[in-house]
Amino acid sequence: MRLLRRYATGRGQTLQSAGAVSLVVDRGAFRSDELTIIRDRLDVPLGDGQVRLATDCFSLSSNNLTYALLGDRFGYWSLFPMPEPWGMVPVWGFATVVETCHPEVAQGERLYGLWPMASQTVIEPGRINARLVVENSPHRRPLSPAYNSYFRVAADPIDAPGTEGRQSVIRPLFITSYLLDGLVGRTAAWGSDTVVVTSASSKTALGLGWLLRRNRPGIRTIGLTSERHSGAIAGLGIFDEVATYDALPDVSGVAIVDFSGNQTLLDRLRGRSRPVHLCRVGMTHGRDAGEIGVEKPDEEFFFAPDAIIAAVAELGPTGFDVALGNATRDFIDASRGWLTIEAVCGADAVRDAWTRVRSGNGDPTSAIVASL
Repeated sequence: MRLLRRYATGRGQTLQSAGAVSLVVDRGAFRSDELTIIRDRLDVPLGDGQVRLATDCFSLSSNNLTYALLGDRFGYWSLFPMPEPWGMVPVWGFATVVETCHPEVAQGERLYGLWPMASQTVIEPGRINARLVVENSPHRRPLSPAYNSYFRVAADPIDAPGTEGRQSVIRPLFITSYLLDGLVGRTAAWGSDTVVVTSASSKTALGLGWLLRRNRPGIRTIGLTSERHSGAIAGLGIFDEVATYDALPDVSGVAIVDFSGNQTLLDRLRGRSRPVHLCRVGMTHGRDAGEIGVEKPDEEFFFAPDAIIAAVAELGPTGFDVALGNATRDFIDASRGWLTIEAVCGADAVRDAWTRVRSGNGDPTSAIVASL
């Protein structure tokens, strides 16, 4: 995102000035529960081929916290570069074209994809077809196509009018659930008939549990969560068993899919369950959960863009799109019975919602959709 000029205060403070608004973290003194509100006084004139979009809505979840915590490691800060010391947390949702200098992208068109946590952004489309607009700004070219591809809502097979909030919550998380389900299938659950899923109250973990129950009848699933969330998660009927962090399951030879990033928890699980494999996916418990240990021979770090490439190679582009689209629509429909969408509006409300996400005290049966 190009900006002509910025006016900002210290962390946690707000400038009272007109224009676009962005929410950023201080990377140098990183505290992921603290967002700074920056307001831009002037819009940058568009260059040839560029498009300006206004953000309509986006989801806030532990997925975004993982982006912030792993921003340097996986290049997430490169998506929407900011001057030091700021970092822009990426968010998934919908945006509308408000100004265009590209002949194939019309004003008023809506796109779904990955945006900055800001009221507007500028992209520079490269490859365009009936379904996709692919971002081609120089700083984005080295990044995965999964992050640079924007779905044109009018031709998007997953889109259903009036469900933008639910889509914003489920789509970016469920693709990881879908890819992990495929990985469990291809590896025959890494040689185990039991999969333990940590942070079972996270939406990605719930999506994985739902898929494993539907697609892998020979696999027993154990959802691991806090005592506070255990009743709600058990009531959903997604996992075969729900256990708590204070009372770990008494079973050995399991495969673990870890969304927590909590090394202390994983060490306890290793000692009790002697896992055959550990798949590290997220960091819902944040950096204060302890340092991640060195990768061991029986574990791997899951990276969704690489998994997408492998899945597309296996199914073909069309086959992958169809399979993912069908599964996503099914899970969106299934979520109507248990998932409530909470809407928050305005920079201060979004900042407060981020703090709640960071605290890990959210309701597993609700989700946050934000607008600025």
